[in-house]
Amino acid sequence: MKPRKHKALSLRVIRLLNGWKDPHSDLPYTKTEAMRSIEIGETGIIAMRITPHRPHCPCCLLDLRALYRKVSSLKGVTGVEITIEGVPAAERWTREVNG
Repeated sequence: MKPRKHKALSLRVIRLLNGWKDPHSDLPYTKTEAMRSIEIGETGIIAMRITPHRPHCPCCLLDLRALYRKVSSLKGVTGVEITIEGVPAAERWTREVNG
């Protein structure tokens, strides 16, 4: 991916995340401790590490699944991988969100 297209993709992803609110607060993920990291690869693959605020809350799981779908639909995105960490059964959460 050309640097100009990569920068445009990065701006689209950051704009989306700045507007995506945590289901249990009025703050976007980027302003909470939930978003641990985000990497936007040169090939258009987005990798995020997220720690949900409430580890047993079904709405958090549904919200992260919706985030996965929304990021996947952005122009220039070729793949999305959301890794859930810091909660019990994190590997199950990760599998469900990315499935």
